[in-house]
Amino acid sequence: MKRVGLAFALLLLASVAAQAAATCSVTASLAFGSFNPLPGQLAETAGTISVTCTGNINDSASYTIAINAGLGSFAERKMVFGSNFLAYNLYRDSGCTQVWGDGITGSTYAVADSMTLSSSSNTKNYVVYGRIVSGQNTAAAGNYADSLVVTLTY
Repeated sequence: MKRVGLAFALLLLASVAAQAAATCSVTASLAFGSFNPLPGQLAETAGTISVTCTGNINDSASYTIAINAGLGSFAERKMVFGSNFLAYNLYRDSGCTQVWGDGITGSTYAVADSMTLSSSSNTKNYVVYGRIVSGQNTAAAGNYADSLVVTLTY
């Protein structure tokens, strides 16, 4: 009697879905309104930076939100009207102690966060606090503006 050895190969198949990264975008809005330039009359406001990520459910994204210095510096951002300017700054905290910047320069901070999609599109909102310092009584009446770039790195 011959014995025939049988070899069985067990082939295990597993379907592994690659963890796709979500696609993200950022929008921002902040307005101060009217400002009284007399001493002791600082102006504070709050705005919103929104990060929206789209993709498949359970896609994820880690990101950093940075804001450039605009027309001034991180120590003193500037809004201009003609040759006039108003000093102001943007902050991550309501106490206005953490300057929202690039997280690299000086003592600035960026926001690092992440999200995992629970639907095809998710949005997270972040409060940005603004403060115009008081005592800028040489400022002429007018509409002051600065142009800032909010960078979302993911």
